Amino acid sequence: MNSESKIRYLQVTPSGAYYATVNSQSDDARALLLQLMSSDAPIAYSSEVFAELADLDKDMADALFQKLIARRFLVLSDNPAEPVSGSLETILSKVLPVLSTTGKVVLGDDQGFCLGSSGFDQDHADSLAALAADLISMHHRHHQLLNRDLELMGQSWGLLDPVGNSLLGTWIIHVGSQMFALVIHEQPNLNQHQFVELLSALASRYLDY
Repeated sequence: MNSESKIRYLQVTPSGAYYATVNSQSDDARALLLQLMSSDAPIAYSSEVFAELADLDKDMADALFQKLIARRFLVLSDNPAEPVSGSLETILSKVLPVLSTTGKVVLGDDQGFCLGSSGFDQDHADSLAALAADLISMHHRHHQLLNRDLELMGQSWGLLDPVGNSLLGTWIIHVGSQMFALVIHEQPNLNQHQFVELLSALASRYLDY
């Protein structure tokens, strides 16, 4: 089989997964990435398939594809990772410990419910999930200043030491109309495929098309 006919698959990267969920503003790139993340099977690339997924004409779809590849939000893989499967509880138990250098992570929703945790005792995990929900609400109240007026991307909050190192960070995640908070003790490890698996699991369960 020559290189031109070799099958390659669309694979969302950690930076692509972050972009897809960093806010809820609709754009073609975010919609396409979320669609790939919520797929229950690897999707082989062709320009025709990509245009159909993006719901764009061929020229616009090709431009979007090149943009996503250039920004490393998307790669073409010979051996794509299999989409995550199983209960959310099982998936979280596998992926959450990898996302912190200390293995201490909490995932909560915007109502303060703890969906999963690693490394913290349950009382502390529940309390941190409640705290994270307060941060989601606070950021929502001030998002016009932070994200529009000051043009700051992201909705992350941190408790820092005197030299700026994170002691505890909170990353707000948007999946459709749902919001979640990922609370990470000390140094985060978000440039890992487990981060994509976490956000894909949330997208497959909570995304409202």
